[in-house]
This record gives sequence, C-alpha cells and structure tokens, in this order.
Amino acid sequence: MVPSLYRHPDAPAGAINSIDAELERLDGGAVAIFRILGDISRLVIPPPADPVQADNLWRTTCFELFVSGEGGSYREYNFSPSGQWAAYEFEGYRSGMSNTEARIETELFQEKNELQFSAKIGAEFPNPAYVGLTAVIQETDGEIRYWSNAFAPGKPDFHAAAVRSLLFDGVSAE
Repeated sequence: MVPSLYRHPDAPAGAINSIDAELERLDGGAVAIFRILGDISRLVIPPPADPVQADNLWRTTCFELFVSGEGGSYREYNFSPSGQWAAYEFEGYRSGMSNTEARIETELFQEKNELQFSAKIGAEFPNPAYVGLTAVIQETDGEIRYWSNAFAPGKPDFHAAAVRSLLFDGVSAE
C-alpha cells in the first residue's frame, strides 16, 4: 500500500512538496515508511534520543499510524525522527485511552531535499485492518502542517474514522 499524503486544506503551503507513505505487513507486525520531498532544511527535526516510549510526540515533527478493525476501538502509533515512539489503544473516538504493547524500531535517512523515515512495528494487526497514515510537520516558520491520506471535514483530526480509509488486508497482489 503506497498512498500519497495530502496537506490539510486549511494549512498554508510550506517547505514540503510531497509526502508518500508505505505500509507493509510483516510476520508479527508491519513496517511503515514515509518519504518527504522538499526543503528539508526548513523542518524542525527532533534531535536523537533514547528509543523509548514517550508521550506528546505530536507536538513537533512526527509520523503516525492509526489502525482499527471492526468496531469502534482503534490504535494510534506515533514515531518521532528522534527514535522515540508511542503506542495507544482507544476504546472509542478519543476515549478510553491506554498504552498498548508494541516493539518499535525506527530509522532516519536525510539528504538535502529528501527525508525518509521508517518504523518497524512489532504488534498484532487486525486482518483486515483500516489504517490512516499521517504526518505532523513542524517547520522553522513555527507553523505545524498536518498531512494525511484522508481528512474528515473541519479542523485536522487524525482520530476521525474518516482518516482510517485505507484497507490493509494482508492479501498479496502477486
């Protein structure tokens, strides 16, 4: 699955030209890859940190994955370019939040006009799963721009069910 992410329509244009994301199912989890093209020097990139679970990663540049099966519960994974990560389970829309088990390994590759970030997620995924791939991009102008494969009407809200618009069914196209 290789969708393009789109900047929220209310956000002004900035340093980023495009973001593509890829999600691939692996035994015992998945790998998410995000590719950003644009003026990478204008991004706020958190400095390297211990690769541990941390809260509030969405306050600056980070990548996210939202996953649900049937029903109203869903999981949220946050991945920081710093190496820190978070994994939450929600019973319903923004309610009943708790930490959930996951093993996360991240890698960051950066060139002048490209940033590539990958997160290997060791966690069980429903099959089929409905997923949303998102990015929070903070630029040096102070603006935070929200990118997603889909948005619900109104302000950016990655928790909205409309964001989880991609089917991740584990069926090979070969």
